Amino acid sequence: MTHHYNLAPSIQSHSICFIDFLSITNHRQGHTFADSFDKNGKGRVISQKRHTETITAKINDMDKLKKDPNIEYVELDVERHAFPNMRGYEVVAGKGGRRLSEETPYGIDMVNPDSPTPRLQQGSTSIKVCVVDTGYDNDHIDLPELDPNTGGFSPYEGQSWSNDGHGHGTHCAGTIGAMGGNDKGVTSVNPDPTKFSFYIGKGLTDSGSGSSSGVMEAVQKCVDAQANIISMSLGGGAPTNAELEQYREHYEDDGVLIIAAAGNGGNSGYSYPASYKYVMSVAAVDSNKNKAGFSQFNDQVEIAAPGVSVKSTLPGNAYASWSGTSMATPHVAGVAALVWSHFPDCSNKQIREALIASAEDLGAGGCDNEYGFGLVDAKAAYDYLSNRGCGFSVGETLGGCNQCVECTSAPTSSPTAFPACPGNEKYFKLSLETDNYGGETSWKVTSPTSGDVISGSGYESGTTHTERHCIQSDACTFEISDSYGDGICCSYGEGSYTVWVDDIEKGTGGDFGNTETISLCDASPTSPPTVTPTVSPTVPP
Repeated sequence: MTHHYNLAPSIQSHSICFIDFLSITNHRQGHTFADSFDKNGKGRVISQKRHTETITAKINDMDKLKKDPNIEYVELDVERHAFPNMRGYEVVAGKGGRRLSEETPYGIDMVNPDSPTPRLQQGSTSIKVCVVDTGYDNDHIDLPELDPNTGGFSPYEGQSWSNDGHGHGTHCAGTIGAMGGNDKGVTSVNPDPTKFSFYIGKGLTDSGSGSSSGVMEAVQKCVDAQANIISMSLGGGAPTNAELEQYREHYEDDGVLIIAAAGNGGNSGYSYPASYKYVMSVAAVDSNKNKAGFSQFNDQVEIAAPGVSVKSTLPGNAYASWSGTSMATPHVAGVAALVWSHFPDCSNKQIREALIASAEDLGAGGCDNEYGFGLVDAKAAYDYLSNRGCGFSVGETLGGCNQCVECTSAPTSSPTAFPACPGNEKYFKLSLETDNYGGETSWKVTSPTSGDVISGSGYESGTTHTERHCIQSDACTFEISDSYGDGICCSYGEGSYTVWVDDIEKGTGGDFGNTETISLCDASPTSPPTVTPTVSPTVPP
């Protein structure tokens, strides 16, 4: 049995590899060693900068790769998919119809209304938006024609970025940049193709699914092509270190604004990449500005946009109304490009803050888990930057309602925020996605002075859970167990877990046997005043 892995090399250098596992290697020796396990000889480099690559290897080779001193970490390559068209929310199905006259979809009027003042027009600076999805119909009469040699990238053999066999990517692109004023089809947030540009990363196959490595490779090509904004109407439930580190670099070092769909599960589960703090997570609302029933809600949701019965382009010069957080995401990406075109000196972080600080508050007062800071508003964001300029500083990158603590729409303390832990207690958070046998999964946090401090079990299969607790300072060991002995990934489903202490990630995983432990303390944890241990009670994994 073979798997895709992500590999990560040792800390002193910069190399990463993906396999049917994912891995990052820091040295040339690490790449050579990893490549020796590649079963089909078709390993691909994801990023030269971070030395990441993807290979296909046997599951029992994972431990060998992990033990190599030139490999920092090894991860399974997880599935990413287009969030589906939620057909229960609209009536148009299939390929849709052809339109001989131009229409302004309702979502454009919601995010950039033409009254009481004229609609915000595109600025003088061209902003490049990369759509990472199922591809792009480069022959569509209502979409800008891109250079067939340089306009995009596909990591999938035999599938071109300029052909969209699914339709999802073409639909999302139309909301961002369908041409206006041509008396055809629909207009968009950025209707003048001479004032912005597209780059297309075919992160998903024509079937609408793909892998985290395929998406990451497409994202890297977007950055290499000097994209300012990356729009991703896709995701999956399992986070990976390789993704997190790549998006962190693109956001913090490359100055790219990354926007992704919150997910269509209608629950509080986290979808990735949207739920990484370096990514803006987008919720969906309907034409009455009510949250769509399918739109996922959690503390990483940051902003909302129209996502119910959104009319846009489909391959073959067709059009249809589709629903999903996938449809909401390109509204935000399009507005970001529109606003940024007027303020080219602003950073990606300042554009992000302008969008959320000026959003129209919806739902409960202030930022909340369902709408984030509210409905994106192009003119309000433009006014925000007109008043502040691009010289203001932004705070720490936290994501969700914590992303902009000084925003006017944010309450002093969010009603959904976890209360501060008393005394010297620390804040523990667990995000858990179960596999197909959730009842086999249990976990606990233990202390040398109190034994089991907190624990959890009895979970349903294929569900996402978030646990938040205040724990004593010497509670240093997190242990997760699977009673069958095959972990929670990847034999029967793709479960995963991540644990944080005081908002610092301590560990993540899913592919283990009976048990796996994570140290929640430093090498020499501070113990309660009455206890002074000289060594940590457990050995970090």
